Amino acid sequence: MPDLRDATAKVDLFTFQRAKSLQQYCGDMYYYLEKDHQFLCVLADGLGSGHEAHKSALAAIEVIRSAPEEDLLTLMDRANQAVASLRGAAIAIIRADLDKARITYSGMGNIRFFLIGQDGKLVYPLSTTGYLSGRRQRFSIKNFHYQPGTKFLMHSDGLVLDHVKCYLESPLCVVKTGHQIEQTIQAIPSDDVTFLLGKFPNI
Repeated sequence: MPDLRDATAKVDLFTFQRAKSLQQYCGDMYYYLEKDHQFLCVLADGLGSGHEAHKSALAAIEVIRSAPEEDLLTLMDRANQAVASLRGAAIAIIRADLDKARITYSGMGNIRFFLIGQDGKLVYPLSTTGYLSGRRQRFSIKNFHYQPGTKFLMHSDGLVLDHVKCYLESPLCVVKTGHQIEQTIQAIPSDDVTFLLGKFPNI
């Protein structure tokens, strides 16, 4: 994926992806965009693995990429419609207001998102159960503030990580912390694995 942030990007970001059994196609896809003090980040996990899972995840991502300025409920609905004739996908979307240290979150399925909240506690909003399928869905939105300068982690269910808070509170930079997480992943994983580790700026 190309880096879609400009040279003045405030969010440090480390991304990792490895396909199940090192297949040609990964069933996970991601997209991010930093613009006008807003940071949008999306991770989609197509059901199953291989080419069909890849097509589902790609369809969800592409429709969001085409209109990133839309509100999250609209983006979720667009992604849901995009996979109507495909296998389906889990998805999570965040939009961060970098000036106000505020997050808006929506998700469906087994994508996980973590960061440190204003009170220093680990925040991990729960997604709606189910998956994008094209059928009519009811999506929810969660809003909360984060601790400026905190790291955050978004990952597909192929990553199984203990002690998440330790990584988010690590004094190491995003790249070094990302490599630490990478070392916990099998060389030939039994599922598609994708994670995005970032650090929000201090205000």
